[in-house]
Amino acid sequence: HESTIDNTLDADSLLSKIELPKIVDLIVSKQTQYYTLWAVYTAVQFAAGNYGFGHTLSLVNGLAVFFGVWAFNLGHLNFLLRCADQLEKLRTVLIAALDNNNEKYQSALHDAFRNMSEVGLSERARQGCYSRAYFWNRTTGVHLFIDLCASVALLIRVS
Repeated sequence: HESTIDNTLDADSLLSKIELPKIVDLIVSKQTQYYTLWAVYTAVQFAAGNYGFGHTLSLVNGLAVFFGVWAFNLGHLNFLLRCADQLEKLRTVLIAALDNNNEKYQSALHDAFRNMSEVGLSERARQGCYSRAYFWNRTTGVHLFIDLCASVALLIRVS
């Protein structure tokens, strides 16, 4: 199946029929998804940090909320990184179109659509190329800092 796709990267391919406005629509949609995820994430973190505010929590309740929120945090972070991967690939498609480079456009478009799934590890994680700089980028660093602050706010109230 993959070789069939690779052989269709010519001007008559179905891939070449995808118009630039559709790519821009995808980028806008993906960016909206990305920022909506941050909004939901923020609400969850404030709710978790304030869980049981004004009261002490039993160890069992505190740990249950703590581990549940961290499961959400890690899944959410992976999904954000998947969105960032996809946005970068769509950006490459757009740049190739702006440069009027049809060969690069077809290749970038093929790469962008080959793995558009929101599940699983991000592209860089699957390729095993998480550099320290990528892992600690702004998205990851801010995400983990917020996670730690909410966790501390929650665990302070555990008796």
